[in-house]
Amino acid sequence: MSRAAQAAAQAAARNRARVVLEHIEKADGGDGDGDGDDARGAEGARADAPGKRRRSGASEDAEGGERDEDGDARGRAGAGRGDGASSSNASRREGARTGVTEDELATMLGQEMSVEERAEAINTLLREKKIDVFGRGGGLVYARVREAQAAKFKGLSTEDMLVYQIIQHAGNAGMWTKELKQRSNLPVPQITKIFKTLEARKLIKSVKHVAQQNRKVYMLYELEPSREITGGAWYTEQEYDAEFISVLREQCVKFIYSRERVTLKEVSDFVRASELSRIDLGQDEVLQIVNTLVYDGKVDEIKDESQDDGMGKADEDFQPITFYTRAALPVPESNAYTDIPCGVCPVINECRPDGLINPSSCEYMTAWLNF
Repeated sequence: MSRAAQAAAQAAARNRARVVLEHIEKADGGDGDGDGDDARGAEGARADAPGKRRRSGASEDAEGGERDEDGDARGRAGAGRGDGASSSNASRREGARTGVTEDELATMLGQEMSVEERAEAINTLLREKKIDVFGRGGGLVYARVREAQAAKFKGLSTEDMLVYQIIQHAGNAGMWTKELKQRSNLPVPQITKIFKTLEARKLIKSVKHVAQQNRKVYMLYELEPSREITGGAWYTEQEYDAEFISVLREQCVKFIYSRERVTLKEVSDFVRASELSRIDLGQDEVLQIVNTLVYDGKVDEIKDESQDDGMGKADEDFQPITFYTRAALPVPESNAYTDIPCGVCPVINECRPDGLINPSSCEYMTAWLNF
């Protein structure tokens, strides 16, 4: 093919891509700034590096689309469907954007272009990050990408997009370097460099794992880390907040002692109303605090089964009401038996009446007897 013919073919391809984009923009409508409208999945639609086989949640949701050697999706009139449909669903609320379905787009274009030409145009727009593709109702929907969001991805390489898409699929559980290396098949130095690039653009962020301080996990910039990572309400900046828990325990004891008996909901309402916590504590967190009081012998847990008369057939759905009250037999903080020095003496095996270490000259035994 001559240069003139190649130039004409390229111009025709660009024109078809422009026409497809115009139809998508017209159908999408609005300013494209709907809630949850981050252009994510489709930006990674071309993220497969040549010669590398990708394994991510997005690729696993491909709807039968076949890929050529360059990684292009050549499914029915919707190339690029496999790389981003699933991961885009995970981060998008359905209905946040109108978009245009695959069938609607085919109807709009009519006889203007063939299925192959339409697929090529869609691949071009995906590659240029001008449109997004996501699943809805078992089909594919195309929507334009916001300019501000598209600017964040401008200039990123296919490897950059691959790492971004894998991190996106991990959600708020995050992804750490070793696992990402296994999934992307990229060397660690390159992954580290990609991390810096994506963090600089505020596409991802690193978060320290509360259980493993040496480990950083990476997730999308706008996501809140899961409680498994942050430690939940009992940790502040990855540090166990013992003082906060102590205050909370003390106030819960006072509240329970001030009533004859209380339910967990009443304790939770008290904690919420007293604004003891900077964050909203649910009943599960309050239950953890109350349970520590039960284990310490400060509070008794009572199951009230009075509503079950036991006369009829056993009701499997019956749940007794749990009450908490002041402990009838509170466990003392300490006593003479728990404080006896011999129980924790590291040299007790060497202690004997005629030995260098003996009970008669033991200062700890003398202090205990005086107590």
